[in-house]
Amino acid sequence: MTMQNEKKVALVTGGSGGIGSEIARRLAREGAAVVLTYAAGKEAAAKVVAQIQAEGGDARAVCADISEPDDINALFRAVLEQHGRLDIVINNAGVIAPGPIAAVTEEVYAKVFDVNVRGALLVLREAAKALKDGGRVINISSTMVGAPIAGAALYAASKASLEAFSRVLSKEAGPRGITVNALRLGATVPGMFAKAPPERQAAFAEASPFKRLGTPQDAADVIAFLVSEGGRWVTGQTITVDGGAT
Repeated sequence: MTMQNEKKVALVTGGSGGIGSEIARRLAREGAAVVLTYAAGKEAAAKVVAQIQAEGGDARAVCADISEPDDINALFRAVLEQHGRLDIVINNAGVIAPGPIAAVTEEVYAKVFDVNVRGALLVLREAAKALKDGGRVINISSTMVGAPIAGAALYAASKASLEAFSRVLSKEAGPRGITVNALRLGATVPGMFAKAPPERQAAFAEASPFKRLGTPQDAADVIAFLVSEGGRWVTGQTITVDGGAT
């Protein structure tokens, strides 16, 4: 699935984490110049960039709080100024704040929705304007939308919003040949799920017929297909990538 013609440019938000970093590395291996964002993980982001460059790839890291419009505007401006184009946007940055609905506070609600909904929408707004014709957008969702567990209300609701954004943007960007899809990722380690108790991790692994948890590579492989020429006819979809667990 090597990318053809001019080097494509990919933006991966939350690129310093377990899933985002593997997506960034995979896209670089496919030939893309990668710009990855981080909020607090400066050292982790620098390590990812160094790994990509050591393999002969093209990467840079940008500190950006995706819930801040000024940060997002500066991010997209920097990408276009340096590379002159943008072909792929992976909306991966997110936060989680587990807890029952009865205990939800305005502060916790704002923490989750400012990043997972408002921030994701800001990224999509700028992507819709900056992407070249034939571009790709992939929003990282969660199986918690369709198979939620107790304590996951805010996270599930925020990711449901992201899936709705995907479907609508696929209609709006389709005339330009831009595909927009969402991936519902299951329990994946490393990733946010790595913080789950061992017994919960074991239960999710048992739910898959493969009897294991997902890996970031499992997600990156699907993304590599969707951003390739082979993915040109797949848009407006929410694709579950969870090893059959749900």
